[in-house]
Amino acid sequence: MRPVTETELTECDREPIHLLGGIQPHGLLLAFSEPDLSLAVVSANTETWLGSAPQALLGRPLAQVLHPTSLALVSRALAQPSGGETLRIEAGGRAFVGLLHRGDGLAVLDLEPITEASSEEEALSMVNQLLSPLTRAQGPRGLLQEVAGAVRTLSGFDRVMIYRFDPDWHGEVVAESRDPAMDSFMGLHFPATDIPAQARALYVRSTLRLIADARAAPVPLVPALLPGLGRPLDLSGSALRSVSPVHLEYLANMGVGASMSISLVREGTLWGLIACHHREPLRVPASTRRACDVLARLVSLQLAAEERASMSEELARRARFQSQLVERLSVDASTLAVSMSRQADLLLGLTGATGAALLLGEQPVLLGATPTLDEVTGLASWLGARSFESTLHTERLGQLHPPAEAYADVASGLLAVRLDMNAPRFIVWFRPEVTRTITWAGNPRKPVVEGPGTRRLHPRASFDAWQETVRGASLPWSPEDRSSAASLRGALVGVLLRHAAALSQSNAELDEFGGTVAHDLKEPLRGIQQYVSFLLEDVGEAVGSEGRKQLEEVRWLAGRTQGQMDALFEYSRVGRLSLAWGEVDMQELVDDVILTVSARLVENQVSLRMPRHFPRVACDHVRVQQVWANLLTNAAKYHQPGTPRWVEVGFIAPDEPLSAPARRRADEYVFYVRDNGIGIPERFHEIIFEMFRRLHPAHSFGGGSGAGLSIARRLVQLHGGELWVESAPGQGSTFFFTLGKGPG
Repeated sequence: MRPVTETELTECDREPIHLLGGIQPHGLLLAFSEPDLSLAVVSANTETWLGSAPQALLGRPLAQVLHPTSLALVSRALAQPSGGETLRIEAGGRAFVGLLHRGDGLAVLDLEPITEASSEEEALSMVNQLLSPLTRAQGPRGLLQEVAGAVRTLSGFDRVMIYRFDPDWHGEVVAESRDPAMDSFMGLHFPATDIPAQARALYVRSTLRLIADARAAPVPLVPALLPGLGRPLDLSGSALRSVSPVHLEYLANMGVGASMSISLVREGTLWGLIACHHREPLRVPASTRRACDVLARLVSLQLAAEERASMSEELARRARFQSQLVERLSVDASTLAVSMSRQADLLLGLTGATGAALLLGEQPVLLGATPTLDEVTGLASWLGARSFESTLHTERLGQLHPPAEAYADVASGLLAVRLDMNAPRFIVWFRPEVTRTITWAGNPRKPVVEGPGTRRLHPRASFDAWQETVRGASLPWSPEDRSSAASLRGALVGVLLRHAAALSQSNAELDEFGGTVAHDLKEPLRGIQQYVSFLLEDVGEAVGSEGRKQLEEVRWLAGRTQGQMDALFEYSRVGRLSLAWGEVDMQELVDDVILTVSARLVENQVSLRMPRHFPRVACDHVRVQQVWANLLTNAAKYHQPGTPRWVEVGFIAPDEPLSAPARRRADEYVFYVRDNGIGIPERFHEIIFEMFRRLHPAHSFGGGSGAGLSIARRLVQLHGGELWVESAPGQGSTFFFTLGKGPG
């Protein structure tokens, strides 16, 4: 034996347990075509039950096998859309319980002989008897324990367990009633591979499954393979379906001679099983099985109702947290990150987290127990590259993001909510690793037994308690945790809108204030310039050349201050502009800008290059005109004297390579202005975009306020694009910009 691999476990998940080609021997099967009702497939034991050999029945009409009254019941049931009908059938002089369903285009009738006098009334009476003790149950655990006892009393099994599935589909025994001679599995866990995916699907489709004799040989079907399909009949809906050899070996290793499972299905999902075991073969009457099945459905409804009530109560508690948080954020005039950091207790309590990080486009803000700032910055980049609609959660962050293994002690669990679909803005909650000891029913890792020319999975032979320490996982994020995170995302939209309204009011007041200041300051500045001009005219000769130079400097400084003030107000207004988007012929726009700056180009003896015709794009015509004008004016300025000067304007199409591909989307044009001027050292590539930042004396290269590039970048960013430079000293400069994805 050796440990099983993950690949081999998936082979177990693919075992075709619905296509085993046989049935259990305590009944028989008839499959017939419609509408002629001629027999197409039968089980090999028909002679035992009906007195006719299988080959003699194939092709015969169903009317020659069933009593006329039973044939009428079957015909009526076939006309109903629901299927899965249970009928009382007479055939071959015997009474049977029949289960009707469909598979592979055939109607399939399972027949089990009636060995006891039973009726629907008796079955309902049994359910009534079972319900009485359930009314005494206290809470979900108490309810399940009462159910286990009631099913054992009714069915006669030696051991009845309630088995609940975990989100990863491993299971735990949460209630048990047993004969003292039987081993107890209470509190033990069973791996997900014990009940593979295809078996779980069948448990949802057929909610009750009886294996009356786990040691009996299956009865084959005749014919073994369906003509045209080359495989056995699909028995997914058959109660008599034969059992996987792996599962039979599993039961044998457990010392079980008969078993019955009843599904607990909550809102269409398998919640758990009522698992019944007996040491010897056991036939459970059909009426008893129906009573157990009805009970399981009632219990499933009760569990769903209790879980909804519990969830509603917990969500109401979380809603109170959220209400307080949103109320406090709404009245806090600070930025969202600052105001949220002041409400750390409420933010953490909302999801039951021990730490959080606010990734709102600035430096991360850390609250509570979190990874380091550098680790969170790396995590933010990883989150930004992942695609998810609203929330992302995991209890094992290290498996998805390997660097997180180093800080599992504070962030093994992660719950992230995306605030902006177009930008990497998140709120992230953390939970630490919780070391747990799980007690399994035997070693959950199945062995593989290999022989000459054969290999198959075998279930474990021992179910003795086997403990495993689980590391690298946090406590799971509950549906309430995830719902609270998603709900906060919606609530923050309202907060941001209120902040935007307040900001709009502030901006209006700022514009009004700015207009007043501009008027009040510009007038004195203009006055200074005028008085200096008067002095130069009246007393210029008297003050001499040095005096005239000083007066000229005063006049220049007043004019420069006025220009800087105009630029400052222009810069502050840019961020509040509403763009007038439209389809723009970029060639016409660039031609207009070139005409506007042509005097500067001629003055500086700069030749212009334009390699090809520009495309049409979506943008604000006026604002993009400003961008081109600023970039062309700068390109015409910064040249060494005595060298041939040129400026090139052009674009890079979406399917063409770019030196910095990360700065644009796949479908985006990149526009540029390139020159052969003095160039810019790399350490200044970002500094030049700061307001009023010049790399040269104010009088050199034609002067200027130092605001042009700052304003150009804000206009580009307002479009959703980027503006950057590539340059080196003595090698000229290339300014690139993109224009985002357009309106909407």
